[in-house]
Amino acid sequence: MNCSSLLRSPLRSVLTLIVGLTLTGACLAQGTFVSFDGPHAGSASGHGTFPVAMNRLGGVALVTFDDTGISRAFVRHHKNGTYLQILPPHTQGTSISGLNAHGQVAGIFYNGSGPVGYFRNVDGTYLILNPPGSDGLANVVGINEAGQVAGNAYIAGVATPFLWSPADPDNYVMFSVPGGTNPFATALNVNGQIAGVYTDSTSKQPFGFLRNADGTISTFHIVGNFQLQVNAINKWGTIVGSSFDQNDSSGDMYLRYSGGGKKTVFGSSHGSLGPAAINDNGIVVGTDFGGDTQFGNAFSVDRSLTLTLIPVPFPAQGATANAINNAGAIVGTYIDDNGASHGWIYLP
Repeated sequence: MNCSSLLRSPLRSVLTLIVGLTLTGACLAQGTFVSFDGPHAGSASGHGTFPVAMNRLGGVALVTFDDTGISRAFVRHHKNGTYLQILPPHTQGTSISGLNAHGQVAGIFYNGSGPVGYFRNVDGTYLILNPPGSDGLANVVGINEAGQVAGNAYIAGVATPFLWSPADPDNYVMFSVPGGTNPFATALNVNGQIAGVYTDSTSKQPFGFLRNADGTISTFHIVGNFQLQVNAINKWGTIVGSSFDQNDSSGDMYLRYSGGGKKTVFGSSHGSLGPAAINDNGIVVGTDFGGDTQFGNAFSVDRSLTLTLIPVPFPAQGATANAINNAGAIVGTYIDDNGASHGWIYLP
């Protein structure tokens, strides 16, 4: 069976499927697709199961929305498919930003007055993330293997990136970008490097930044772009994101390497590429919004910058790829005929 026939195959009730695809060429190496729905996942349009991240062991961080719109956060265990609910105290709705292989997770919850950051340790205890002087937490970006958490807090109404570590829980490393305004952290890697976006004070153009663990900051710009997104960073400091034209009608994917070099993967003329994650082998996954489905198609890009659509074998209006680990396992969503989202995992 080839890739094109898989894309057309009318599979209606399969939960797992052995397929022939490859992440380094036109297709994925032989593996298995699994469909799943988290607890309390709704079936109405816009609701359901939304995977967010995957750790190196295959554990998945996800959020479900029930049909009343309440959000709940879970970790799906990789070995048996069971779920652990992430339940900070006094939550009225919970999200999750990431998990590591030790069982630590981080994210935000809502307590009636706004978003609050949290860190959950392996013993089930929670620490509230509350940077000094903060008048509100914008978001939590993610967590790495050391348990470090990156995010953004509002200080005097201005979003300010921070790095926090459980090894020094009372210390929040807040930082700005020299020569820029409105810095916003969007990604964290295993080495404590933080990537994000800011506005250049002189040109007023969007730039990207990379803050190293020693506090030094480098910046970059995609010439000719009018909107810049920074989506993910891997162990080697390779950043992946999107840049858009003046009308925001077409977006191309870029990779910015640790040495400063950049490469571009072009989107279609009537859509854009939305990269979501990059593993330490340089494989990128995301969503191609230029196809013939309403909600896009999941894709992978290998190190030669070859883009391949991932033929998720479940009946859907579209599919996304949201995370990939170093073993090549991928997690994403597919959207059914009602517009509800379900989770899928590809296991190589």
